[in-house]
Amino acid sequence: MNAEAKLAPIRESIVIDAPLEKTWRIMTSPQTVPRWLGCLQYQGAVGSLFYMQQDQGKAQAGDISGATHCEILALDAPTHFRFSWFVPGFPATFISMTLEASSPTQTRVAFVHEGWDQFPPDMVRQIYDALSGGWRSFVLPGLKREAEAA
Repeated sequence: MNAEAKLAPIRESIVIDAPLEKTWRIMTSPQTVPRWLGCLQYQGAVGSLFYMQQDQGKAQAGDISGATHCEILALDAPTHFRFSWFVPGFPATFISMTLEASSPTQTRVAFVHEGWDQFPPDMVRQIYDALSGGWRSFVLPGLKREAEAA
C-alpha cells in the first residue's frame, strides 16, 4: 500500500445463535455491554458517553484518564447501534453494528468501523491494525458468547 492510499473501513460480521431481540438486548443493555465490550460508564442512552480504557489497572479502578471516548449516536431497536470512537482533540471515527435475523434463532451482526480516511495512514496504521484484530478476535466473539449464554 502506498503512503497516499486511505485506510478503508474495518468490516467484520458474525452469526450469533440467538434471536434478534435477545441479541439486541445483550448488545445494548447497560448490564451486559461492559462485559462484552469491556467499557466503562456505559448508560445505554443516545448522547451519553462511555469509555474504552486500555490500561487494565486504570480500568479495574474505574479511572477514565487517557481512555478512548465513545458517544452513543443511535440506538434504533432492534437493528442498529452506532457510536463514535475518539481521543479528545482528534477527529472521531464511527462504529456501526447492524443486526439482521438470519433465522428465528440466529442473528447476523454486521460491524463497520469507519472514518479512517480522514487520517494519514502512517499516523494511525498501528491503531487501525490493533483495532481490526481486536474487533475480530475479542469484541465480536465476546458479544457472541454473551448472547448465546444468556
